[in-house]
Amino acid sequence: MTTTSSAQTPTASVTLRNGSALLAPWGGPHGGVPAFDKVKVADFKPALEAAMAENLAEVAAIANNPKPATFDNTIVALERSGGTLDRVQAEYGVWKTTLNDKAFSAVETEMAPKMAAFSDQISQNAALFKRIEVVYKDPATKKLTPEQQRLVEVRYKAFVRAGAKLDAPAKARLSAINQQLAGLFTKFSQNVLADEADSVLVLKTDKDLGGLPASLREAALTTATTRKVAAAGVITNTRSSIDPFLTYSDQRALREKAWRMFTNRGDNGGAHDNNALITQILQLRAERAKLLGYQTHAHLRLDNTMAKTPEAAMELMLAMWKPAVARVHEEVADMQALALKEGAPAGFK
Repeated sequence: MTTTSSAQTPTASVTLRNGSALLAPWGGPHGGVPAFDKVKVADFKPALEAAMAENLAEVAAIANNPKPATFDNTIVALERSGGTLDRVQAEYGVWKTTLNDKAFSAVETEMAPKMAAFSDQISQNAALFKRIEVVYKDPATKKLTPEQQRLVEVRYKAFVRAGAKLDAPAKARLSAINQQLAGLFTKFSQNVLADEADSVLVLKTDKDLGGLPASLREAALTTATTRKVAAAGVITNTRSSIDPFLTYSDQRALREKAWRMFTNRGDNGGAHDNNALITQILQLRAERAKLLGYQTHAHLRLDNTMAKTPEAAMELMLAMWKPAVARVHEEVADMQALALKEGAPAGFK
């Protein structure tokens, strides 16, 4: 691998692996950084598939190791596997949240179920789980450091929670559910992104810019120009635009429009509405929880947390509820006084 000095840009020199910067080790100091400038959307699918295949081969080698299972040859080996996939997924995640367009969405739609199936191939690998279970139950494990013992416990319980102890038909159904959910989650997030792209707040006059700092005014005008909107400015439906607008704008009606536009993403009816998806997600989560032996999805999610049960979590929240409500009333009174001081009419809320 070709590395760069600290004086160079992180991606100034990149060695490709199988023609892909995604599969290559990261160059540069401090463990390296991704070569984002060398990556195209079309690279992600083949890179993910190659990295998953590599990881499955690593897992197969661990699962089929003829030597007795030990902490080092099973748990540590598993921890060290998947390095290439980790790098690819890191870049995939960044692209997903910051550079998501129609081309990337198509890749995401295709790959989400495949990646879910890949995860199930590992968690449902009977030979691998048997080795993990051997280490988990081995008396020698109690002689490991507390951190090592915790790692064994976490790995074992994660596999159990992922269905490692289910019979073959239940495993197949669980995998089908996971793939369906992966597709639904992807569609859900894409609907939200679509509403962000399609909905904007148009600031028609200079009055609509009231209270906004110069930097935000300039950004709004630039957005209007880019979108070819004849207006004083445009606020896009993203947190990076909405939050500062809500903070500085002195136009209450426009603040309300901005707030509703942002909070209603995916809840506007039409092609990008998420309500039907939510129903499907809830149904599949409930079925998955039952398959895994839990009363509800909430019981499944909380089982490995400090609260342990939904009942305990609810008890904690209710204990905080009264003092929290009292504090909110105090803050509302403070805001009411401030609004009146700044000229709001009597009775303004």
